[in-house]
Formats: sequence, structure tokens, C-alpha cells
Amino acid sequence: MDASQLIIKSSINDKPIGETDNFIWFICDIGIFALFKRNKVIPELKIVTEALGIALDLSKEEREYYSIEGKKIILFYS
Repeated sequence: MDASQLIIKSSINDKPIGETDNFIWFICDIGIFALFKRNKVIPELKIVTEALGIALDLSKEEREYYSIEGKKIILFYS
């Protein structure tokens, strides 16, 4: 497990900063991450639109996809 995954894993039990139809949103030391609620493919535009729904403009952020202990996660960072 790399450093990013360890940081995400340690933050996943913190209080979320928001929730949308498909994600639970968290903040961590390296950025913002979205935890998928269901194991389905979500189009990129839908992800960004859902983030805007809770006042997060992540359209210009870098993103990485992870699977940590069976959970799908997208990490957004600058």
C-alpha cells in the first residue's frame, strides 16, 4: 500500500464533508476524496457535477483512482 492509500485509509473514518447521489466526500492531508456508494461506472462529467452540488469545484484537479479494502475511491489533488 502506497503513502496516498495509507492517508486515505486513515481519513475514511473521519466525518464526511458531504454526500451526493453516488459518493461520500472526505477531506484528507493530500486532497479531497470521493468514496463510491455503489460499484458502478460513473461518467467523469457526472462526478464533477456532483462535486459542484456540494460546493466543490474539482474540474481542474488531478485525480487518481484507488481500490482500498474493496472500496472504490477517487482522490482529487493539486
